[in-house]
Amino acid sequence: MNQQNQSSHTPPPEFEAIASRFETLKDEIGLTQLANAISEIAKDVVELPESVGAVRTRGYVFAAYLEAKIKVITERWDAIDEQVQRSVPQEAFRLRQPFAEAERAFQYAQSAPADTDRVARTERELSQAEQLKNEAVTRIKALYEPVEREISSTIGHLEEITWVLDQRDEASFKFLAGENVFLAAKAEYDDPGREDPDGILYLTDQRIVFEQKETTGKKLGLFGGKKTQEIEWEVPLNLVEKVEAENKGLFGGKDMLTFTFKPGASVLRAVVEVKGGVQSKFWA
Repeated sequence: MNQQNQSSHTPPPEFEAIASRFETLKDEIGLTQLANAISEIAKDVVELPESVGAVRTRGYVFAAYLEAKIKVITERWDAIDEQVQRSVPQEAFRLRQPFAEAERAFQYAQSAPADTDRVARTERELSQAEQLKNEAVTRIKALYEPVEREISSTIGHLEEITWVLDQRDEASFKFLAGENVFLAAKAEYDDPGREDPDGILYLTDQRIVFEQKETTGKKLGLFGGKKTQEIEWEVPLNLVEKVEAENKGLFGGKDMLTFTFKPGASVLRAVVEVKGGVQSKFWA
């Protein structure tokens, strides 16, 4: 008997879905998540000059356009920041009435969740409020998304540079006097006659270097082993005759570089797979 009474008071699935949507809308209608995202973007803009200064302090001399790019980004953000900050509370205020209508309909249906007419009315009011909320979010995002994409792209580039500098600092070899690292990437050297070593491919303003950097001798590929880190080969840039980029493997997912070197180089040909989402065509 108790089980029957409990079952009779269990809301039907249609109302449970409506209740879930209402709670989601209740959390989102104030646009606080959007306001928080905008605050994070503003913080990123403030931190960009410091991030560029950090890689310059560490000796990265390339990408000379970064300072000018950040100045432009800062100016663009300053021009829209006040408008964006003002738009969020304005749009949230406009959403109060449609949300109040949806809330009244939901409370009315809550007292009789099996009443299909009440549930249908709540669904209509919710859909209207959800649509208006989505339109408000779209309008606000349209104000700042173009700048946000530039900010994200710049942050990503600075993170890549920082990683390059980290690899440089961890290298097992000494760099030449006045030598500056331009690029570095995780890579695998296609070495005929033995297991292909993994490591780091460096491009500096004086040479190309492949450094093996991996744990070798692991049992079953999982246990033990020792860290191996040493130069496999290095070639001055003036001995590079040709660089060819090619995408191999399933769906072209392997970015391959084939180097042809001039006589006098320590190797005459080298095939390397660059990894980590690095495009071989960019390297070439």
